[in-house]
Amino acid sequence: MKLLRPLVAATSAAALFANSAALADEPSQAAVTGAQTAEIAALPLVFSESGFEGPGASLLREELQQAQFVMIGEAHGHADAPLLVSAFASETQAYDFRYYAIEVGPYSAEWLQQTLLEGGEAGFAEELRGRPLAIPFLNSVEEARAATAFARRGRLWGVDQEFIGSPLIHLEILSNIESKNPALVKRLEQNEREAFASGNQGAVLFAKIDADGWQELRDAFTGNSDALDRIAAMERSQLIYQSFFMGRGLENNLDRVEMIRRNFLRHYQSALQSNEAAPRVLMKFGLTHGGRATSSMSTFDLGSLIEGMAASNGLEALHVAYLPIGGTATAIMPSPEGAFSERPVSADELRTLLADSGIELKMIDISEGHFVIDLDPIKRRLGNGGLAELEPMMRFLVLGFDYLITTSSATPTTPLASR
Repeated sequence: MKLLRPLVAATSAAALFANSAALADEPSQAAVTGAQTAEIAALPLVFSESGFEGPGASLLREELQQAQFVMIGEAHGHADAPLLVSAFASETQAYDFRYYAIEVGPYSAEWLQQTLLEGGEAGFAEELRGRPLAIPFLNSVEEARAATAFARRGRLWGVDQEFIGSPLIHLEILSNIESKNPALVKRLEQNEREAFASGNQGAVLFAKIDADGWQELRDAFTGNSDALDRIAAMERSQLIYQSFFMGRGLENNLDRVEMIRRNFLRHYQSALQSNEAAPRVLMKFGLTHGGRATSSMSTFDLGSLIEGMAASNGLEALHVAYLPIGGTATAIMPSPEGAFSERPVSADELRTLLADSGIELKMIDISEGHFVIDLDPIKRRLGNGGLAELEPMMRFLVLGFDYLITTSSATPTTPLASR
């Protein structure tokens, strides 16, 4: 996040209040001229596990010293988004960025961390065989590689709800714990595997289990607090999914965001107790979670929360969007033919925004590389009127992020296990 620069100096409080309405719609000529002439450029950027290279590298590096949080908001399914995580991890080593927050439930993240610690990528791939959708977003070669370094140090933060596919993990764990009804747990686990293998989403646990079913599962583990806590986490997550299944999208998003923020703060407070300085955290989430503005889904999300947290420590939150304008992505859908497919990138609104902002798209289209674009000049050039006319997601992008990293040649992630 860049520090705000005052555009108008009022000579008195009275003058400020008298002119505030006019200033909202009629900025000074100096401000208009500055916004219109501000350079808007797409700078080539190369990134790898070693860090950044190219003309755009300094643009990002100069933000890192004052950053407490680096938030990458992504379009899911692109192989280079987790590589960007690894690049930032390398570049931020000097500033003691120790933690990686991910869009995975806390119990699933613990399992993921232990699996990567014990078996690395190969062991993780083996664990996903037969249940490739047990973990969301990190079930690819590229994502596992980015997470492994943090997993080895015990510094993965799972802050989301438990994913709809996560009972494939949780029920297996529960089946290995002594219970009063082992046949029930085995049956639920087998039903879950069959539902995902057949692509029957209506038959998965989170879609069909009711209050009596949860009670029966709890009764099987009476007295075992660890098992009951895991079951409670699944039940809370299922309630959030139920809002979505019933068409209550806003309620679903509000409840999910509340859980994400609560889980994040729990991890943060724990880290704070073991650090003299404020914990510095790298994170990657879907775009709607990552911006500092109210999202296009009408939520005040994690990206907004970290703004105030960083400011209270005299630091900043850096928001970077990874959104390609071309190429291919991995799509996810339970199916008998396999859980993953590839689809072309659709980015008409983004291409229009960039073209209207003066970005030379041909330069990006003929390249296979990445480019970084400072969004602040675009925001200032648009002004209130221009922002109001944007499609909601594009308005959120411009208001909520500091930089956009894009390419016309995005590549899909490589699933660790397709079936």
